[in-house]
Amino acid sequence: MEVQAYKLDFQTVHFGNGNLNESIGSFNASRLYSALFLESLKLNIDKEFLDLSKSDNFFLSDSFPLKDGEFYLPKPIGYPKMPLISESTKEMQRNAKKSKKLQYIKYTDIEDYVKGNCDIGKLEGISSFFSKSTVVTKKGIDPYEVGITNFKTSLYILTIKHELLDMLMNSLQYSGIGGKRSSGYGRFTVEKLDIPNEFSKNIVINDSEYGVYMTLNTSIPNNEELDVVLPTAEYLLEKSSGFAYSTASKSLLRKQDLYKFVVGTTLTKTYSGNIFDVRPDGFPHPVWNYAKGLFYKLPIR
Repeated sequence: MEVQAYKLDFQTVHFGNGNLNESIGSFNASRLYSALFLESLKLNIDKEFLDLSKSDNFFLSDSFPLKDGEFYLPKPIGYPKMPLISESTKEMQRNAKKSKKLQYIKYTDIEDYVKGNCDIGKLEGISSFFSKSTVVTKKGIDPYEVGITNFKTSLYILTIKHELLDMLMNSLQYSGIGGKRSSGYGRFTVEKLDIPNEFSKNIVINDSEYGVYMTLNTSIPNNEELDVVLPTAEYLLEKSSGFAYSTASKSLLRKQDLYKFVVGTTLTKTYSGNIFDVRPDGFPHPVWNYAKGLFYKLPIR
């Protein structure tokens, strides 16, 4: 499987998480997919993009930090499962607190981390290491606050190698990702990157074998896959909701809610997932929510 990494350098963004006055330091695959689909509409290649994205070999990751050429991955939920470095109870408790604050880990440290063989205190994976979030006040007749994020590092996303994606990513950098784009937020510069073979070889879509896997995007199994996946999964759920604009009614209508596994979920069996249509009742066209699975095979036997 050929994997393409895109390096994204942002200045100021608004990546909302439900509140206008808050902004986080990353975006998920569904947000990226929506932005790419809107860009494909502008370029009149939406059918081609939809066909490509529904193909079996297509995948998108959430965004992750890229600092000084080092690729970071999400912290795997439920790991490590053994005492960390010392058998001292107090030290184990301190390391557990430090581990809880971590969001990301260098891919080169993943093996030591999941096996409990690293010094948690030396890992640089807390959110403030990569970005800083603040609040700005928009003045006017009806002033309001907007949360914004400024980055100390780059972000990267993983997808397949394809000329259509090159075109869309190059176009999207001028339109931007996230909220408040009319205020100039969310624009970026993009660069294609090769990734190390020892990294790419562990990236899988849907593996027929049992192993230990970590999700690389916010996604969810199809209904028929749940019974196989859930018994061994260690996960948290994230609610995906919001509104869609209807040109027919000239109003915002609430999309169907979709609950998905957060990135970093660990399990012993992968799943396909899907691109779900979450249009409101009576809505005139599909509203796509990207939730196809993408996984990193953890070095555990």
